Amino acid sequence: MISHILQSVDIFVILTFLITLLVAYILWNNVTRTPINIPGPTPWPIVGNLPTLVASSFQNKSSQNRSDRFLELREKYGDLVGLSFGNFTQVLVFGYDKVHKVLVLNADKTKFRPSNAAVAKKLFPKEAGVVLSNGQEWVDLRRFTMVALKDFGVGKKSLEEKIQEEARFLVELLSKQNKKPFDVSKVFSKATSNIISSIIFGSRFDFNDPVFIRLLGNIDYLFKNNAGVENMIPLLTYLNPFSKVPKIIKNRIEIQDYIRSRIDDERRSFDPNNVRHFLDLYLQQEGKSNSKISENHLFLTIADLYLAGTDTTSVTLQWTMLYMIKYPDMQKKCRNQILEVIGEDRDPVGKDKDNLPYVMAILQEVQRIATIVPLAVPHLAVEDIEVDGMTIPKNAIIFPSLMSVHRDPSLWEEPDVFRPERFLQNDKFVKREGFSAFSMGPRICLGKQLAESELFLIFVSILQRFDLSKADENDDLPIDGTMTGLTQQPKNFQMCFLPRQ
Repeated sequence: MISHILQSVDIFVILTFLITLLVAYILWNNVTRTPINIPGPTPWPIVGNLPTLVASSFQNKSSQNRSDRFLELREKYGDLVGLSFGNFTQVLVFGYDKVHKVLVLNADKTKFRPSNAAVAKKLFPKEAGVVLSNGQEWVDLRRFTMVALKDFGVGKKSLEEKIQEEARFLVELLSKQNKKPFDVSKVFSKATSNIISSIIFGSRFDFNDPVFIRLLGNIDYLFKNNAGVENMIPLLTYLNPFSKVPKIIKNRIEIQDYIRSRIDDERRSFDPNNVRHFLDLYLQQEGKSNSKISENHLFLTIADLYLAGTDTTSVTLQWTMLYMIKYPDMQKKCRNQILEVIGEDRDPVGKDKDNLPYVMAILQEVQRIATIVPLAVPHLAVEDIEVDGMTIPKNAIIFPSLMSVHRDPSLWEEPDVFRPERFLQNDKFVKREGFSAFSMGPRICLGKQLAESELFLIFVSILQRFDLSKADENDDLPIDGTMTGLTQQPKNFQMCFLPRQ
């Protein structure tokens, strides 16, 4: 039947129809796409700049890092680079001056998240959590979440005690390694996840709990993989047999299903007059018709907090260990200051920061040079934005490069050199303009204070009790990270924790 129809149709007519269809699409695409005066590679029909990025990855096989490939575009086109994928316009923003102008000076135009990306639409068809919500919903969610975090101990002694407790569990685990080479990439995520778990669920997991290990695997996959251009050209999800999108969605849903199961469990002991943790907040909001925040908004925010509160601080701790074993003299100087101020017999507390300037400088410099999140979570331009004679068009998706801010030679002398002293002045710790580990502008990470407390207390607790060393004296310990997803991970390494006598 089909062959008979094909035989009856002139092949020239078919080709003419297909060519006409393609030309019509290209013309329509060119008409609907907003023209921009920002330099960038010439887009191909339909697929835009996808071939450019693919060719770049093949030309430089030593760097599969998306952030590095974007930095290569900067070298060719400047601090603002325009890209297109399908009907999406992307603008890459580099250097402190441009990123500050876009995210801070034009904050009212860029404090929004793109909500029309393919994966986001599948996961959040109607509402999103605090990370991807917009407008008044985001304002209400962010205010609600920050108040709740404060109520549950962030910045207070109560949370500090939970971090101290988790640090003790971590130190105990490290002691059991009996000085043998050890990979820290998994263990730190257990500690940081337990701290956010205590805020959300009111309890911690045993390190060997299989449910806990499964959840950490889900989170690890989400941070190490991204949808990439499939977000912009959804058709690629179906054409690419190796697409990660289905598994990304599956892992996120598994985490949300677990949170729902915990909420169901909490209903049995819920007391509206005694709100103990975030799940109780959800139950308190449940069924309220006059609430500014819907149940689903709050539920998705809980999932956002659990994800964000687990990975980034864990990865930062990994980088910190790497730099300490790579620079043993700095490690020794750090430890000496800790022992002089705190000693060996008490746990560190937040107030110790003021008396440990070199420790603080080390932690800041690790976050600067490693830049755990090289590309900030994307922003959306809600109207045209003028930046130094160029126009970021309305609806463009903006990718600010935090790595380029942290390596900006106009701010940092010899930016590629690990130099903690840049955060010291007259032997006192000083904050530096341009330090953007938590991004900048209104969308700065709302977990900043919690992350800083965890990083400080866990790092100091480890140095109090261990000498850190390479597993192999001949190991060069490369410090070029790998950004396979959202965070830049150090390359696999092992180290030894030698209990101090």
